[in-house]
Amino acid sequence: MINLKVRTEYSFRKAFGSVKNIVENCKQDSIAITDFGGTWGHVAFSQVCKKFGKKPIFGVELAVVEDAEDRSKQPTNLMTFLGRNNDGLQEIYQLVTKSTSKEQFYYFPRISYSDLFDISDNVIILSGTTPEWGLLPRKNNLYIEFSPTSNRKALQICQDKGYAPLATSDNLYPLPTDRRAYEVLVGRNRTERSKAMHLLDEWELRDAVPWMPEEAIQNTYKIAEQCNATLPTAQMIGFKSSKTLRELCLQGAKERKVDLNTPVYKKRLKRELELIKEKDFEDYFFVIADMIEYAKQHMLVGPARGSSAGSLVCYLTGITDIDPIEHDLLFERFIDISRFDMPDIDIDFPDDRREMVFEYLQKKYGAERVARLGTVSKYKGRITIGEVAKELGVPPWEVADLKENIIQRNAGDDRINDCIRDTFDLEVGKKVLEKYPQMSIASDLENHARHHGVHAAAIIVTNDPVSKFCSVGDQSAQIDKKDAESLNLLKIDALGLRTLSVIQDILDQVGWSRDQLLDYPLDDKKAFEVLNNERFAGIFQFEGYALQSIVQQMGCDSFEDISAITALARPGPLASGGTAEYIKRQTGETEIEYLPLTEPITSVTNGVAIYQEQVMRIGREIGNLSWEDVSALRKAMSRSLGQEFFDQYWVKFKEGAEENGLTESDANRIWQHINTMGAWAFNRSHAISYAMVSYWCCVLKSQFPLEFAAACLRNLRDDEQAVRLLREVVREGLEYLPYDRQKSGVNWSVQDGKLIGGLLGIKGIGPKMAEDIVNRRQLKQPFTPRQQKLMAEGVTAYDDIFECQRRFGHIKKNPEDHQIKSKISDISDIDTDGQFVFFAKLKEKFLKEGKTQKMNKSLNLRVEDDTGQIFCTIDRFKYPKIGKPIFESASEGDWFLIKGKMNQRFRKIYVDRVRKLDISDQ
Repeated sequence: MINLKVRTEYSFRKAFGSVKNIVENCKQDSIAITDFGGTWGHVAFSQVCKKFGKKPIFGVELAVVEDAEDRSKQPTNLMTFLGRNNDGLQEIYQLVTKSTSKEQFYYFPRISYSDLFDISDNVIILSGTTPEWGLLPRKNNLYIEFSPTSNRKALQICQDKGYAPLATSDNLYPLPTDRRAYEVLVGRNRTERSKAMHLLDEWELRDAVPWMPEEAIQNTYKIAEQCNATLPTAQMIGFKSSKTLRELCLQGAKERKVDLNTPVYKKRLKRELELIKEKDFEDYFFVIADMIEYAKQHMLVGPARGSSAGSLVCYLTGITDIDPIEHDLLFERFIDISRFDMPDIDIDFPDDRREMVFEYLQKKYGAERVARLGTVSKYKGRITIGEVAKELGVPPWEVADLKENIIQRNAGDDRINDCIRDTFDLEVGKKVLEKYPQMSIASDLENHARHHGVHAAAIIVTNDPVSKFCSVGDQSAQIDKKDAESLNLLKIDALGLRTLSVIQDILDQVGWSRDQLLDYPLDDKKAFEVLNNERFAGIFQFEGYALQSIVQQMGCDSFEDISAITALARPGPLASGGTAEYIKRQTGETEIEYLPLTEPITSVTNGVAIYQEQVMRIGREIGNLSWEDVSALRKAMSRSLGQEFFDQYWVKFKEGAEENGLTESDANRIWQHINTMGAWAFNRSHAISYAMVSYWCCVLKSQFPLEFAAACLRNLRDDEQAVRLLREVVREGLEYLPYDRQKSGVNWSVQDGKLIGGLLGIKGIGPKMAEDIVNRRQLKQPFTPRQQKLMAEGVTAYDDIFECQRRFGHIKKNPEDHQIKSKISDISDIDTDGQFVFFAKLKEKFLKEGKTQKMNKSLNLRVEDDTGQIFCTIDRFKYPKIGKPIFESASEGDWFLIKGKMNQRFRKIYVDRVRKLDISDQ
C-alpha cells in the first residue's frame, strides 16, 4: 500500500512528524505529502525524497464546505488533492491560493463543493471521510476514501454510484510511539479519537477497516504510478531595456563624474560586466536598477547594504551610492567566478514608504507575478525546552539550568539539529530526564516546523504567475527563502529602515536635497565630534552599548573609523581579542605591526584583519587559494562557522604562501591571525554602507540639532529613547517643552528656536483628539471640557528626564552627610581604571552559570543614570551575598548605589558593594 494521504510537520501544529523521518521510514518506493491548508513543505519533501530514493507525490488537504464565501457555520469535510502531472500541480497551487483568499478564508483555508467541478483530470481528488455525498461531482478522478475514520456509507456510495475506492491513513503523526509528542506539540487543540492516528501499513488498515474493498489497496499503486509531477524551476525574469548594461553604466559614469578611462575604473568595469554576462545576471541588474530609479523619485533610498556596495556596476547604474574604488571594496565579495546562485542586492527604504516599492513592482510586472516571501519558524533549543515543560506540567525552575546549558552550534555543524538531544547526555540533562523522563520529547521537536509567516522584506518577482511555483496566500508565497532559491525564484530584499525616515524628515525641515547629503565631504570634524562628545542619541548604530564603548576607548576621527567601529563591535572580534588589539594600536598603546606581505591589505585597519574582504584577499593573494576556496571562507565568515572550518584550508594556504616566498613559520603566523580574528570578520562593503548612514546622522545632528531631535522624536521606538535624546538637548543648552497648549501640534515640532512636544505625548490624547484640538485652534473654536482638562493637567513621559538628579542630587552634592565617604560619580565620567561609586538604575540583568566550579554563578547588569549607561559584573565569589538578592528580587527600574572597580579595556565595573535604594534614601 502506498500512503497517498500524509500530513507532516508542515501542517503546522495540527500534525507531528518531520519530513525527514516520515520519508526515511517509508517502506514503499513512493509517498505523498498532503498537509492541511498549504503546500509549504513541497520543496523540502522533494529534496528529502531525492536523498532517500523515493518518488514524491505532491498534494494538499483542504477544507470543503457548501459555500466558502458564506461566513456562517457549515459542515466541513477535509478533502485531499494530488497532482497527476505538472499542470495538475499548478492547479493545486491555484486551488490553495483561492482557498486562502479573503473571500473564502474563514478561520482556515476553504473551498466550495462547486469548485470541485472545475478541477481537471490532471488532479486526483480524494473524497475525505465526511463529505456531503450529494454535492460530490461524478468524476473519474474522484476516489472514495477508506480509512480508520470512514463508515460503511463509503462502501455503499462506491457500489451505488460507481466511484473507485482508495485506501488511506488519516494520520496525525507517523508512528504509534509518536502520540505523546503529537499531544505536546498540538496542546489542547489536539484531536482525540480511539481509532489509529498514525501512518498505517496495508495490514494495519485491513484490520482497522475489514469491510474495505480489495480494489482500494490496489488503487494506491495505480495512482502512485500516474502521479509524476515535479517541482518547476523559474527562468530568470526578462527585462526589456533600450540600452545594454554597459551603456547604462556609461551613462551613469557621466552623471556621477567618474572617468572610466582611468585604468583602475576601466579594468574593474570590464571585469564586472564580463562576469555578470557570463553568469546571465544582466536582467537581474536591470530589474533592480529600474526599481531603485522609481524609489529615488519618491523617497530617500539607503546608499547601499551588504556586499553589493562592492560592485562598480551597481554604483554606476544607481543601485548603490557607494564608490567601491574610492572605498577599496571587493567585487568578489559580491560575485565571484565560482558563484552560480543569484547574488543578493539588498536595499534599504524608509520604513514608512517601503510599501510603495512593493506596489510599484506589482504594477510593473503584474500583481500575479509578485508576492511577498514566506517564512517557516522551527522549534529551537530554549524555546522548545520551555514549551515542552509547560505542556507536561514541569515547573520552570526544574528546567532553568537545562535551558541555560543548551549546547549551541554554528550553522555548518552536522549536529546543529541535535543540540537538545546532545544536551540530555550532559549531567544537567541526565538529571532532568531522571526526574521527568517525558522531557525527552523536546529532542523530537527540535527543528520541527512550528508556524509560518511573512518575510519582513523579501519579495518574489517571476515571469510567470507565482502560483505556477507555489501556493500564494494573501500576496504571500507559501515558500521560504532557502526553498525559493532552490527553485531559482528571483528574490528582492526591500528592507525598511527607520533611520531613513528620520533623515528624510530632517531634510524636509531644513530644505536639503538628497544630493546635498550624498555629495557632502566625508571629513567634517564637527560630525566626528558628535561621537567623541558622546552625543549618541539618534545616531544610527551608535545607540548600542558596544559601539559607544569602543568610541569612548579609541575616539573617532575619520569616516574610516566609523566603519571600523561598526565591524569591531561584533561578538566575534570582541570575544577573540581582535577589538582590544585594534584599540591598542589605534591609541598608540601598542606599535602597529604588519605580518609579512599583508601591509597593502591591512594598512587601513592598523595591521588587523577585521573585514571579510581582507581575509579573502590574504587567502587569494598570499595563500594562492582558488576562488572556490575563498568563496567557501566567505560563506564561513558570513555564517560564523569559526576556526574549525577555517582549518580545513591551512595546508592549501601554506603551500600557496611558500610559493610566494614565505616560510612555513610566517605562513602560520598569518594563518593564525585570520583564523582567530578573521574567522569572525565583518563584511567591509556593509560596514562602509552603514557607516555612511551613521555619518549622515552625525552631519545633520551637528548642524541642525533641534530639527534632528524633532525628527527622531516623531519616529520614536520607545519613551526611553526619547528621554535620552531630550537629556542631550538640555545639556547642549537648547530648550524643550513637553507640550504647549497654545503651540503644540499633533507631534514634536521646532518653533521659535525651541523643541515643543506634540499633543500625542499627553496621556489620554490619541491621534483623533490631537487632530481635533489642532483644528479647533486653527478655526478658533472652543475646546471640549475633556480636552481642556487633559491639556491643563497634562502628564507626559518627558516631564522628569533627570530622575537621578531629582532623587539623589542632594546626596551627590554632600555624600558625607549621608555616611558616604567616597565621591559619587556620574556614569559618563567613569572612563579610567580605578574605583568608583555611583547611582544606577537597573535596566537588565543576566545570570551566567559556569559548568565546572562549585561557586559557578555570576551576574551581569546593565545600569544607567541621567548621563549614560554601563555594564557591571558581580563575580562568582560575591554572587551569593550581593548578586543573588538582586537576581531574585530586583526589578527593572530599581535604583542602587554601586561601588566597584573599572576595567577600562572592556568599560565594565566589577562590583565590590551594592546597596538597593528606596524612598527613605532621598
